Amino acid sequence: MLELIDTGSVDVSTSGLRHGCGVFETIRVIDGKPLRLGLHLERMRAGAAFFAIGDIPACDAVSAFLACSGRIPPGAAGAEGSLRLYAFDGRIAVSYTPGLPAMPNPAGAAVSETIVRYSKSPLCRFKTMSYLENLLLVREAETRGCFDMLALNERGTISDGGRTSLFMVLGGTLYTPPTSDGALPGIARRALLKSGLAQERSLSPADLHACTAALLTNALRLAIPLHYLCDRPMDTRHQAIAQAVEILQKNTRVLTAR
Repeated sequence: MLELIDTGSVDVSTSGLRHGCGVFETIRVIDGKPLRLGLHLERMRAGAAFFAIGDIPACDAVSAFLACSGRIPPGAAGAEGSLRLYAFDGRIAVSYTPGLPAMPNPAGAAVSETIVRYSKSPLCRFKTMSYLENLLLVREAETRGCFDMLALNERGTISDGGRTSLFMVLGGTLYTPPTSDGALPGIARRALLKSGLAQERSLSPADLHACTAALLTNALRLAIPLHYLCDRPMDTRHQAIAQAVEILQKNTRVLTAR
């Protein structure tokens, strides 16, 4: 079982991190409690098993460690932050940052001109320390004045962004690329699929120019309605977008520690 520790130093001469061998999770914290902790640990457990990093402790054990360590301060109602768990070298390092990043306004996305994902790579299925591909997408987005860049895969269909999952409205239905096309199985993405509001479907570049509204999701910001996609204005008030925002934001306190 991996040992839970407060964030410490790393000996890069011996650490598996020098080759990117590790998995991590970024988790939104509300009122001092991690949102959907169980689902994040489930994905982390799958990644740790695949890369032979070790066994991830149960949700109750992680919750108890966080409570005893004081790593997450018990906040007043409405207090928020971000929790990060890093599994590597036989341990899980924990860090907490108070506050949340600001929502982009306006929010835009476009297709990357430099990165192509390989849809069968295991790096698409888990959140790993081998993060350079995603970092390059984020840097490209910043250079082009967007919030995120969407990567095509080797077959020319859309996967996802450097730090978000993509949802698009086509014919009144909300679609997201399947994991078989290289999309990360995001936690917020999972919630929308489970609700029945969204469906998986392979999406082409032509779909980007046919959609009427679009949404990005990730664990910290939850829902990010797009104001423009590939330089086309999007309908941020579309019913499907409003429903997706409501699903991800509704009853978040009930979902803490699950």
